[in-house]
Amino acid sequence: MTNTDTQPKDSKAIDSQDIPSLLLMDGIGEDCYRNRYNKANTHKNLFGGQLVAQALAAADATVEGQAVHSLHGYFYRSGSVEELVEYQVERVRDGKRISNRRVTARQRDRLLFAMSCSYRSSLDGFEHQRPLTIAFEPETAIDLGDIARSEREDVLPFIRQFALHNRIDVRIADEVGFLTRGELPRRHYWVRVPSSKAIKDESIHRQIFAYLSDLFLPGVPLVPHTTPLPGPHLTVASLDHAIWFHRPIRCDDWLLFDTHSPNARGSVNLTQGYAYDRSGQLVASVAQEALQVLA
Repeated sequence: MTNTDTQPKDSKAIDSQDIPSLLLMDGIGEDCYRNRYNKANTHKNLFGGQLVAQALAAADATVEGQAVHSLHGYFYRSGSVEELVEYQVERVRDGKRISNRRVTARQRDRLLFAMSCSYRSSLDGFEHQRPLTIAFEPETAIDLGDIARSEREDVLPFIRQFALHNRIDVRIADEVGFLTRGELPRRHYWVRVPSSKAIKDESIHRQIFAYLSDLFLPGVPLVPHTTPLPGPHLTVASLDHAIWFHRPIRCDDWLLFDTHSPNARGSVNLTQGYAYDRSGQLVASVAQEALQVLA
């Protein structure tokens, strides 16, 4: 979905509810791209998932015949939603089986995010996966959008903002881990992006997944300790992010995220997760550290 038009877009129209639109990029130089749209987080800064997804879109535009299998990124500074982002891709290596790219994201001279990613050719080999141990279906689960649109006083602004400003469907097994504290630092949820149904390019679905992977990870370590959502009581900032892509992904169908936190200490807390498709195949693994400070 990379567009090579070199004309910058109107910065007044930089917020998009539709995730595929966020991936539209304009070529502005050799292996350099500028986004068209931004997405704000709860603190009115750039959403971290946007930077990961757009950096991957920029890197994908420089690779042919291979698919990304892993990416690792670091968030350095918060970005402004009032400015577009420039992504510079470095072609670290082009190999027959493995290729590598490095991407930096900047607003003017401010480095916001840097990511390394690795691509591979399709090869036959051994196969196994972590089994799916969770049994709940999205059709019978709780619609997070219904909760957000309700008049309940215990719904934090994060949930309402999410439902009003994202074209994403989210279903949860129960309110524990989202609206209330739980015994264990775990979250299970289904996610899908209906607007991606017409997209056939597998690389774009991986880019959309990169965006989705940052949605609810930071709050997982907080589930046993406090209301696990950003709000007046809590400041959350992603520090790093990693994804391993295992199998083809379709984001227009439901993806089940099974997430947990193996460690929390000193306000820097780790979350790990596994994403499964409707058939129970493990399509990706994710990991993230985040800074979480109580007000």
